[in-house]
Amino acid sequence: MQQPDYSISTPENVDLHLELAGIGNRLLAQLLDALVQLAVGLLVVIAALAAACIVFAMGLDSNAKNLAYSVIALVVILLLFFMQGAYFIILEGAWKGQTPGKKMAEIRVIEQNGQPIGWSASLFRNLLRYADNFLVVGMVVMLIDNKERRLGDLAAGTLVIRERKPDMTDSAIKINPRVANKPELAAMDVGLVSPVEYDLLADYLKRRKSLTKQSRPLVARQLSDHFQSKMQSPALEREDGKYEADEDYLEAIYSSYKARAAE
Repeated sequence: MQQPDYSISTPENVDLHLELAGIGNRLLAQLLDALVQLAVGLLVVIAALAAACIVFAMGLDSNAKNLAYSVIALVVILLLFFMQGAYFIILEGAWKGQTPGKKMAEIRVIEQNGQPIGWSASLFRNLLRYADNFLVVGMVVMLIDNKERRLGDLAAGTLVIRERKPDMTDSAIKINPRVANKPELAAMDVGLVSPVEYDLLADYLKRRKSLTKQSRPLVARQLSDHFQSKMQSPALEREDGKYEADEDYLEAIYSSYKARAAE
């Protein structure tokens, strides 16, 4: 079933249309993450048993053995607690809103303004995970909320969206050769660009020639301003009424993103 869209209007008046993940996809991601946690937990237990066997075979006196077994048990407990408590906080913060389960389910956590999730948001939404799991409170809240947010999302100001894979076969898009001759553009880091933003950018580059002479520079500047703000790029040298500088910048983002995705 097609999930409802959520629209975000950026300060540069660029509209981003996002597809909410849906409860089914979120449950799938949670199940996959649980399997990952279980697998890692089993490895930890197996490693602990192996360590205990080594201690037993070393022929230590009873006091030394008991101390070694206590240390092994403490390490296992700490690691399992870490897996349960910090797994989502660290991975969502480091992987920009994804975990192994979310990646396999093709969903991602973002902030409500469309920006990648930060460490503080990851911390707040996952500290409330236990409350969400209590008597399926989170499920009930998601069914009531029109953006399908659980308590953790409401507290952290986050959304969970479908990660649409960008189309890498846009043969209609022609890149100006001068873009490759500008190393400051060719070497851009596009890690902050989301697939939704890539789709929006590719759509503009495909349709730009059909825009009017008045609207093309305006749309190019709005998109360019959006990406410059997000990527903190240096200001462009523009001429009034011209779109070349903006489109060179947009083409460079498109090319860099496409090359990054192909790696």
